[in-house]
Amino acid sequence: MTPRVTRLPILSVAAIALLAAASCMPGGPPPKMGIFKGTAGYVLQFGDDFKPGMNSVDDLGISVALILDVSGSMADPPRSGGEQKYLQASKAIATITDYLEGLARRRKDLKVQVTLLKFSDRVETVLPMTDLTPAGVARLKAAESPENFRPEGGTAIGAALEAGAQALAQSGTIFNSLIIITDGENNVDPDPLEVMDAIYADRNSASTHDFPITTSTQLVSFVGFDVTSPQFERFHDHGARVTAADSQAELEEGLKSFLEADVTKLEGK
Repeated sequence: MTPRVTRLPILSVAAIALLAAASCMPGGPPPKMGIFKGTAGYVLQFGDDFKPGMNSVDDLGISVALILDVSGSMADPPRSGGEQKYLQASKAIATITDYLEGLARRRKDLKVQVTLLKFSDRVETVLPMTDLTPAGVARLKAAESPENFRPEGGTAIGAALEAGAQALAQSGTIFNSLIIITDGENNVDPDPLEVMDAIYADRNSASTHDFPITTSTQLVSFVGFDVTSPQFERFHDHGARVTAADSQAELEEGLKSFLEADVTKLEGK
């Protein structure tokens, strides 16, 4: 079978803002609870360690949350053959962080930050949000090891989105990009579509009347690795950028296309 990459139209920041405005909850702060089944919809649950003051910082730069599925199926090789999916994906992430390192080195005026997360039944931080200074690059290189991404368990895409949104909401940069690499359907609460709605509508437990926390400008992207699931069309319909990949090379191409689009917008500032 000839590998292919299918790209769907990229939603602009302006369009995301319109989505957020259309779905934003009227009046008052969101209720501080988990899955809220009323008219307001799901509320993102940010931890007690969330730093709300950073949400109002707008440094010129980009923060990227790279989030890798490490569910059990990532231990299989892709249909196109070769190494196990988690090995190909971790190597693709290393190639893309090299790209970001090059950006940081080339553009000293920009703040470039990366966090690495992984998820199966739950989400774990492999590397907290790190500024790509020389010391930060060294920590990033150590975190990229495939040993940190060994697969087991289920597929908690909704929880991964929520954790990525929290990390980016306190990043302090004007551009925030949340990218998930996954090979399967979500099978753990919360529902990722409800979480996406909450991200675009700025519904989160950290917001107050006096200090609303914004997440609606975050750019959400998915690389569907070795899948043909209709779930990804639904993600696209909810405003995410989506691409498909059947190999490490196609993963790298899809990831780089997202980041190049983001950096182009950033460099136009």
